[in-house]
Formats: sequence, structure tokens, C-alpha cells
Amino acid sequence: MSATVTSIAIHPERVASNSSIIRWVIPAGTLPVGLPIGFPSPLAQFFTDRVLTAGLVEDSAVWLWIHPDESWSTQGPAVREALVEALAAPDHWVIEPCDDAVLRHVAQDVLAGPVGDVIRSHGGDAALSSVNGNVVEVEFSGACSHCPAISFTLHNRLEKEIRARHPHLERVVSA
Repeated sequence: MSATVTSIAIHPERVASNSSIIRWVIPAGTLPVGLPIGFPSPLAQFFTDRVLTAGLVEDSAVWLWIHPDESWSTQGPAVREALVEALAAPDHWVIEPCDDAVLRHVAQDVLAGPVGDVIRSHGGDAALSSVNGNVVEVEFSGACSHCPAISFTLHNRLEKEIRARHPHLERVVSA
């Protein structure tokens, strides 16, 4: 009797601040949050061959960094296939818990993406000040520095989006 491998649906998203990273969206809770230090085959081979240089797991995505000499347009389909196979064996991943490092990447991506776009469209800016103990501190400037809607933006936009991707978030505060 042969084992059935369940295929996991994934889709790639660019990370706004760094074109060498693809954020592969996966079902929430598939893997524990943290920094992968061991990958199952065949994904591990991409690290051995130096096609991929780093990884990170948030609650609903696996981030993969491609080597500067490689391109996602040529390597992406093969990496995707290897990732799908690796996700079918979640017990074969070795992931070091590291909430603050993961949360930092998630917060930076949210600030560089659509939430940051809304802030910038109103003449403001928001920059990540710190991440410590699952608390994100953001510094607002420009039109945001004295805006009466800053609390709404902080909690109903920024905090909501970060929490959707990192459920361990405690809170987002203004610096």
C-alpha cells in the first residue's frame, strides 16, 4: 500500500523591499514560526547548490532568498515544486524559534506594502523603530506625526495586518 502525498496549495508574492525574496503563501499553521536551519529534500538541495541562501517561516508563509547570481524567473518553478514536496513533510523541517526576527521581517514588509502605501498617500511615513518581545514600535513622520487618525492607522490597519501574518504579536505602539 503506497502513501498518499497531499499537495499543499501555495502562491508566490514579492517582498516589496527586496526583489531577491519570494514570500510563498501557505495555509496558516502548516509549519512553526521561526528560522529554518534544516530543510527536507528536495528543497535542501537548493541550499546546498547555493541557489537559495536563507529562509524564514511566518504563520502563513515561507520566505526564501535567492542567491544574487540566480533569478526567480528561471529558478522559481523548480523551487516551487521542491517547496510543495517539502511542505508535505512538515516533521522533516528543523526550525529555530525566533519570533522577533520573523516579526521584524513581517512588520517591514507590511510597512513597505499596501499599509505603508496608504500612509504615504496621505503625506506621511512610518518606519520600524524596534521589535522586542512580540511588540512592534513604529515611528510616524510627515503628515502622520500630528494626525488625529494615527491611532486608527496604528491599530486598525498596521496592527491588524501584522497580526494576520504573525499571531504571536502582542501589540504595535508608536515611538
